[in-house]
Amino acid sequence: MGRVERKELRAGLVQACDDRRLLRLKLWPRQRDLLGAVEHSRMHVWALGRRSGKTTLAAVVCLWDATLRPELGSMVRVGEVRYAVAVATNLAQARLIVSAARSIVERSRVLSGLVESMTDDEIRFRLPDGSRTAVRAFPCSSRGGRGYPISTLVLDEAAFFVSETDGFQTAERVWNALAPSTAQFGDAARIIVASTPFGQTGLFAELHGRAAAGELEGAVAQNASTRAMNPTISDAFLAAEEARDPDSFRSEYLAEFVGSGGAFIDFERVPIARPDMATDWVAGLDPAFSRDPFGVALVGRSRGGAGLVVGPVRALRAEGEFAVVDEVAAVCREFGARAVTDQFAAAAVVDRLRTAGVDVDVHTMSAGSKTAIFQQLRAVLYGGLLALPDMPALEAELRRLRTRFSAGSAAVYNPRVGGSHGDMAQALAIAVYALHGAEPGPITTMPNPWDCDWAAWAPGHDPFDQRHVDWARSHGCDECAAERRAERERAAAPPPAPAPVVERVGNFEIRRDPNRPRRS
Repeated sequence: MGRVERKELRAGLVQACDDRRLLRLKLWPRQRDLLGAVEHSRMHVWALGRRSGKTTLAAVVCLWDATLRPELGSMVRVGEVRYAVAVATNLAQARLIVSAARSIVERSRVLSGLVESMTDDEIRFRLPDGSRTAVRAFPCSSRGGRGYPISTLVLDEAAFFVSETDGFQTAERVWNALAPSTAQFGDAARIIVASTPFGQTGLFAELHGRAAAGELEGAVAQNASTRAMNPTISDAFLAAEEARDPDSFRSEYLAEFVGSGGAFIDFERVPIARPDMATDWVAGLDPAFSRDPFGVALVGRSRGGAGLVVGPVRALRAEGEFAVVDEVAAVCREFGARAVTDQFAAAAVVDRLRTAGVDVDVHTMSAGSKTAIFQQLRAVLYGGLLALPDMPALEAELRRLRTRFSAGSAAVYNPRVGGSHGDMAQALAIAVYALHGAEPGPITTMPNPWDCDWAAWAPGHDPFDQRHVDWARSHGCDECAAERRAERERAAAPPPAPAPVVERVGNFEIRRDPNRPRRS
């Protein structure tokens, strides 16, 4: 390749994308707007929906800074490398930006001639005037980038910056460590803070809000949905995602800053209850024996279709030891229902109910599984598969459910109001989760956990039945334990001896040990 002329190394960002000799990138209109603004302002905060091309845009900005802005070479000392740095939630994610930059460089007639070296973490360039620059990937750490002269800094998915050492404060620490590294370049430096929004708190939300309000000098706030940024995403896909999880859709695809405290269930989308009779009843239990009520909710399958029907829902107060459990047992027997309870006082509750003739399953609750069961409750409500009874107390508990955002996750929040902690709502969610996951038809009940007579429940003892696996994890199963021991023994056993090799010589057969070398 011939020598690259200096005049080819000075171009605007959008101009370079359109030039087939340079960045050679086809931009969608909203992407063109964002990159055009980068040419004129120092700092940009992009709140963009998923699949908006954030990684590609970050790579383009870094390459433009490293190869097409030779005027910045006078701001570093002779021989010093000037850096365009990409920081992401982890090093592997940051390397994706370097990889995207590499693919652009390799198909550029001009930029490929400037490459001095390439690794997974860095692309280093030597410009025609002898100055050296690099596009570099950094992990989400406040220590790695100190001391580098950074003329362009990209923080990708900044709303999700978190680490094992710094926790949720990582974003602020990374910002405080790397932003000052751009100071020597003054207004010529470029800082891009890009992310899909996640909640209304944290560094990213704060920077976007202050930039939008004009509180940060030289900063521009941009907000664009997935559809606006990437016209190839179909309307059908977006509609399906919105139906699946409306709160997440607003944040992930509409790029809205959705705050904690929003209603978890929108009752405008819940159909009015029908007085249908039902079968295959399941009683969801939220046990309590002191401060909180004992929540119980019965859910069955509609006789007239595939939907679910809510039966009795109660918040019972303990008047004596296990008196509440006996009352729950009476309701279960009346409806022929099996019970599903969480792990609170599980052994005592299971024993008492089983003694009363009620089959019981235990569902271990954690923060993640609690959110999962409420998400399924919301899905069946929105899908018209579950009809709620005319119960103001239950409706009030469901209306109080809130979505709580924190860095890295979204969860359901069940607030305590007076003497209620959403006990009926949680019991209902447990019952729906237990029933809706099974195929329509009769439900096979769990056996007495103390008998462990699996043949009466699942003939042939199928270890791949998830209900069996969940129950056995809580209570133990001799057959499961025996299978695990057999697997360990098989793994530890020496390999079988190879079969002897039989060779035929004339009328004779010679058996030879294949592990024994033959004489030459």
